[in-house]
Amino acid sequence: MARPRRALRAAVALALAGTLVMACGADDGGSEPLTWSMWASGGEEQQVWHELAERVSREDPQITLRLETSSFDAYFAKLGSRFARGDAPCVVSMQSLRTAGHTQGMLPLDDLIARTGFDVTDFDKSVMEGLSADGKQYALPYDVGPVILTYNKHMFRSAGVPEPEPGWTLAEFESVARELTGERTYGFVAAPQDVWMWPMVLTKSGARPTDGAGRLRLTTPAMTEGVQWYADLAARKRVAPRLPRADPAFAETQFLSGDVAMAASGPWALLNLKNQAGFQVGLTTIPAGPGGSRTYSAGSGFGISKSCPDPERAFKAITLMTARKQLEWLGGVGRAYPSRESAQHAWYENARLAGAREVLEAANATAVPLRTTKHWDRVNHLLNQHGPALFSGSSSAQQVLERVQEQAGPG
Repeated sequence: MARPRRALRAAVALALAGTLVMACGADDGGSEPLTWSMWASGGEEQQVWHELAERVSREDPQITLRLETSSFDAYFAKLGSRFARGDAPCVVSMQSLRTAGHTQGMLPLDDLIARTGFDVTDFDKSVMEGLSADGKQYALPYDVGPVILTYNKHMFRSAGVPEPEPGWTLAEFESVARELTGERTYGFVAAPQDVWMWPMVLTKSGARPTDGAGRLRLTTPAMTEGVQWYADLAARKRVAPRLPRADPAFAETQFLSGDVAMAASGPWALLNLKNQAGFQVGLTTIPAGPGGSRTYSAGSGFGISKSCPDPERAFKAITLMTARKQLEWLGGVGRAYPSRESAQHAWYENARLAGAREVLEAANATAVPLRTTKHWDRVNHLLNQHGPALFSGSSSAQQVLERVQEQAGPG
């Protein structure tokens, strides 16, 4: 989700999100374009995906990708309806956290992988697992990454607080958050979004939001303890700003404002933060709780819809989209921490963030895929809906989690 470099920003002029863009591939003699849907937060991200489509067409003139984009939230809100109607695009972009909820409309790739002999051994195993469900592979990944913490170096230096190093503890985290909280500043930003909240809960109490069978389990004592601690960073300890309303972008906008010292993030967003922030961004691991530093990994990839009339050509397209050459390019422009281990060097070379390799390697060593339910969008919606009450202290974690568990259903 990171922004590309300035040179790429001016490469292609695109329409606003939600419009269709035709990749300018060579004339293939009559082959129908393959539709491809992707989320994008604005024109700069659209430019990256449009360029990827063109790069694939240059690699194989028989493949032309017609790209359509929308915002992240709108993308997944619409996808289920398109699957139900049978008019989904051929190439479908998918996030690991939402794979289980969309398998009804996606084609398992296992037969195509076996039939073509496509080698998947270079892909990070955790994101391959995250993009699978019920033992079947539904997408090939383009990015991956563990959830870590980013911090505002200026705030640390101005307060004379040592910058956190990999392996630091929750006690140290809370102490630093208190030191960096002032009249108009906060040490941390807490929010009820999945990839930001669950790693902190995991490291605090070891609780996971689902069991091994994909059933929601939000009401265990460990989960209640972990979520209450996390919400109390805002509600009781006041080292994090209170959530005024349901706002999925709250954590990122608060961190970018320059008034918050620390926030959870991932390598897919780091270069975006680096380019947007008016301060120097640092990074470190999720602080270690009783069981050590623990975190989740997440990633995204490309799959094929069941309604695609040409799945073989679509599979060829996604193998080219996730080839080492293309992932090195995506890593180099800052849009992805590549899912291929052989391509990850390009991200580090472009990031030029001090300590990035040490932090990410330490986080990867303990990261596990965040497993979700088939109705994860519903879970996220309910957590956002009840978040303001939880993070203000007017509702307890037990009350909110019981409500979300009941309204979302078991799986």
